[in-house]
Amino acid sequence: MNLIIGGNGGLGFAITKELLSKGKAITATYHQSKDSLMSLNGPLLTFAQLDIRDEESLVQLLKNTNTIYFCLNVPYQDWYSVMPQALERVTRNLKPAQVFVFPGNVYGYGKFQYFPADENHPKAAKTHKGKLRNELEEMLKAQAAKQGFRYVIPRYPDYYGPNVTNRMFGPIFTGALKAKPIFWPGKLRVPHDLIYIQDAAKAAVLLAESEESGEWHVSGAGAMERQQFLNIVQDEAGSPRKCRTLPALAVGLAGMFDKETKEFHELLYEFQYPLVLNDSKFTNRFPSYAATPHTEAVKETLSWFRANTK
Repeated sequence: MNLIIGGNGGLGFAITKELLSKGKAITATYHQSKDSLMSLNGPLLTFAQLDIRDEESLVQLLKNTNTIYFCLNVPYQDWYSVMPQALERVTRNLKPAQVFVFPGNVYGYGKFQYFPADENHPKAAKTHKGKLRNELEEMLKAQAAKQGFRYVIPRYPDYYGPNVTNRMFGPIFTGALKAKPIFWPGKLRVPHDLIYIQDAAKAAVLLAESEESGEWHVSGAGAMERQQFLNIVQDEAGSPRKCRTLPALAVGLAGMFDKETKEFHELLYEFQYPLVLNDSKFTNRFPSYAATPHTEAVKETLSWFRANTK
């Protein structure tokens, strides 16, 4: 049995879909809404409403579960009050026979010191979210050593795809469908890795079902300049190529009136400099894995937004 904590979010939804395609039994949790999950109804899928602070309910869900995918998704401003306690609460209830998948990001590295960055890149973050991410991963490693469970951290760049409706990528696809200009924070002529959400899910499941542990970079279908990616989106949507840089000052000013934008502001360095990952460790271990080409992934993503956006 697989447990997806945060199954209604972008990655949780994609992992649920991937496991169903492999004939696996799943319990997918949601906090308030299960709207996205409803499209995946089937005999192998069970829904469970969960408040991550309710330890009694959590422990019941962890029973008879082999693999746990921690895809809890909360707004940036709530990371500090929610994520440490949630991760600690889950991991201290895990047993040696269980596997814990903790999808990761690159925030903990800070500005890349070299690229493509491999798994040995220093974790030198200076931002609050980067430091917190490093603290969470150290907590996970300590709990795994104490409790005896196996863990894997698939580390991704930014991801996009069906049901990825965050403030970064949602407006890109909805805007392209309405032939509106696309605004991108930072520089447009800098290489940037992006991964299709279904590829991220596939990689997470491959790692969970292997005997591997530790940290693994999964970079997607290849880095490209941000301008090139946005042009693909607009071309596939049949809209004019209109891309604009969103200045850091504008993001900072918007952050004065919006908490989530304020939290995003400290990550703008990722959009000013190259962000390219070396995933040869992963691709050498799983040679059958093949990332979806960006053109195909963008087409599938636009199809989802057409069907799910009013």
